[in-house]
Amino acid sequence: METKGLTTAEALERAKSGRNELTQGKKKSLFSVILGQFASPLLLLLIAAAVISIMTGELVDGVIIIAVVLANVIIGTVQEVSAEKSVEALRQINASTAVVIRDGAEKEIPAAELVVGDYVILEAGRVVPADLALVQTSSLKVNESALTGESVAVEKDCNEKSDEKTPLGDRKDKVFMSTLIEYGRGEGVVEKIGDNTEIGKISGMLRKITKQETPLQKNLNSISMVLGIAGVVLCILMFVCQIFIYNTKLIETLMISIAFAVAVIPEGLATVVTLVLSAGIQKMSKRNAIVKQIHAVETLGAVNVICSDKTGTLTQNKMTVVRWYLNGEEKAPAELAENDGVFGKLLEGFLACNDAKYSEETGEEIGDPTETAFIKYAKDNKLGYDKIMSAISRFDEIPFDSDRKMMTTLGRVEKGGEVKNVSYTKGAIDSVIVRCDRILDKNGVRPITNEDVLLATKSAEKMSSEALRVLALAYREGDTVPQEKDMIFVGLGAMIDPPKEGVRETVDECHHAGIDVVMITGDHKITAFAIAKELNIATDISQSLSGAEIDEMDPEEFRKNVLNYRVFARVSPENKVQIVQAFQSHGKICSMTGDGVNDAPSLKAADIGVAMGIGGTEVAKDAAEMILVDDNFITIKNAVMEGRNLFNNIKKSVVYLLRSNFGEVILMASAIFAGLSSPLSTIQILWVNLLTDTAPSLALGMDVGSDAVMNEKPRDVKAGILNKSDYLNIVIQGVISGVVALLAFLLPVISKYGTGDIVGNLTGNAELMKLCRTYCFSTLAINEMLMAYVCKTKGSLAFATKESWNNKALNIITAVGILLQLGVLAIAPIRSLLKLAAVGISDVLTIMLIAVSGVMINAAITLAKERLDIKRERAL
Repeated sequence: METKGLTTAEALERAKSGRNELTQGKKKSLFSVILGQFASPLLLLLIAAAVISIMTGELVDGVIIIAVVLANVIIGTVQEVSAEKSVEALRQINASTAVVIRDGAEKEIPAAELVVGDYVILEAGRVVPADLALVQTSSLKVNESALTGESVAVEKDCNEKSDEKTPLGDRKDKVFMSTLIEYGRGEGVVEKIGDNTEIGKISGMLRKITKQETPLQKNLNSISMVLGIAGVVLCILMFVCQIFIYNTKLIETLMISIAFAVAVIPEGLATVVTLVLSAGIQKMSKRNAIVKQIHAVETLGAVNVICSDKTGTLTQNKMTVVRWYLNGEEKAPAELAENDGVFGKLLEGFLACNDAKYSEETGEEIGDPTETAFIKYAKDNKLGYDKIMSAISRFDEIPFDSDRKMMTTLGRVEKGGEVKNVSYTKGAIDSVIVRCDRILDKNGVRPITNEDVLLATKSAEKMSSEALRVLALAYREGDTVPQEKDMIFVGLGAMIDPPKEGVRETVDECHHAGIDVVMITGDHKITAFAIAKELNIATDISQSLSGAEIDEMDPEEFRKNVLNYRVFARVSPENKVQIVQAFQSHGKICSMTGDGVNDAPSLKAADIGVAMGIGGTEVAKDAAEMILVDDNFITIKNAVMEGRNLFNNIKKSVVYLLRSNFGEVILMASAIFAGLSSPLSTIQILWVNLLTDTAPSLALGMDVGSDAVMNEKPRDVKAGILNKSDYLNIVIQGVISGVVALLAFLLPVISKYGTGDIVGNLTGNAELMKLCRTYCFSTLAINEMLMAYVCKTKGSLAFATKESWNNKALNIITAVGILLQLGVLAIAPIRSLLKLAAVGISDVLTIMLIAVSGVMINAAITLAKERLDIKRERAL
């Protein structure tokens, strides 16, 4: 007789090939996270500007720029410091010990010491320690939700045969590492350990997948690069012009060039975008969406494909009885007559032949979902569950097994003072009805006919085709031992995991917003399509594809045709990644939802991975960028809406900052090329850029959102953050603001000497130059603060509608900013630091008049341009 298991010597020899552990991915250190924040070209430009400032003696300017850089790095690091824990979480969920037979004796060893060929004993409650081929099963049920995403336990049978092409959920003769034994007992031989297991393959996929830059990161980097190149070119031109045309001294020329570079670079852009995204994260958390990585917030707004798991996201993850068959008729719960004796017997039977329990402590059903469904039905419909169960005392049973496809319980049932033994049998209709010779209907018990069998079988087939899970019930009376023959057929119960309330409407909203919703599930194709059709995700079975069909297709053919499908069923982790990447190859921005270990690679491969907060594994949560606190598909739609509003707000901020800097460039370039000295010093430009520009732009980034964004189609990420109209606004508004500020700079010298030799009158006159710069500096600062309202208001004249004033933060910041600007003119130490002249009330009123005039000219021109754009779009 062959001895089970290995000897210790054999195990030690095989252990040389490796331990039963997953390879740990390289952890990202805090230092590398911090270092990664400096990858932004914009930050590198700021660092270069700070170095040049310090080298030329402008220490204050350099320190301020460095402070901006550090603030941005700190904010980014705090948001992303918890990333990249996926593989570590995988290691933690695996079994810690395993029961094996070694040297002919049963013993418990650390799971990490298992080797290929070990004989393992499996019992209810244990985690499977490796991938095993089953050699013996006894009513074995395994929860494989971590691998397949499906919560219903899988019945295992060692007599079934499968191979590597068989979908994971259909491999009845195998069990896999990290899955849970829910019921029964089994024995198996270790086939794969460590990285070679199915869970190990997922771990390997996670290590190989790298995240791509988000659309916003790409756009901001592109803008930064353009600004950097433009800044270098203009600074060189400025330097050459000053040295060779105006014979300016080298040190003075360097200072002017630095001032010009600071004017070109929007120092506050990186900080503002980071802070706005952080604020977006806080706002989303209040709507049950926790965003882990800061740039993922903006990506949500660009999503045009949502790949959603079925179980628990689109559906309730609770089997619910939705149909009955009795008295030769199929009925919905609402159609059942009161005091129907046949239904009473049918419900009693499904409750009696049931291993699930109801917990009074938690108020929840505990057990197999197909069994808890009947308890939930009785409880929800107040059908006397407690009374029924108190009258039944089970004393024997025949457990379910996959050969019989039935289970039977025998118990004493007390009714009306009479006690009798009743056995109830439930299972597949083809197994149960052939063992029945009678049937119960509204007239009582009578012999069963071929017509009865045909009607019941057709009803079961019909309900099964609608993806319902159908169970038949029969009973016997007077037995002392349970038997499964000569029974009385009662009827059928059919159940399904129904869609969550409001999901269909949300799917329709997504379609209206130009977002395709795709179902990806480990469930069977027919079941998945039935739910998808009900939710309006798919309309025809031809839009469904199974994992096996994907594997048979040529990869390029699948990639080309992926847009034709809306349901992907019985898919493997590799299939899920393949699906996501196929959509991405068509330029789609993909969101992927999931909760199991099997979902982790696709969550990481997607543009934004969304994990379930309640039912999600730690692996899924760590691989995702966003976590749904309520596991609800509706929350994804709300997050997309917030993402779109956030992008619009970021766009307002970017337009505002760039138009402000372009205005400064126009001011500086026109003055310097005209032979005038720099109208602003470096520190004055920094004051405008960091205080009077950054604060309003931050308020714009937190502007009031609108549900109307879901009436728009997803933006084209290839088009960039700004379109032609935005760039035209930046140019027009910048030119007007720059010219207005230049006029303010020239006003003091013209008022004193006229329009004659302006350059000569300014040369060597330090006090007059200080006054001119004071006028220019104050006008520019006030003008730019008020211009935030022009950038905010759409379709009407700025300041003239309620929309202009609905941003409380902007109102407060503008009021405080203007008062602060006026305070700078009044407080001598600050005035001295900024190298400004003392001015009187008449000067202040003049400055205000010039600044406001420039804003209103800009507002009028911007409104006229908007209306022309609308007419042009309608004409097209």
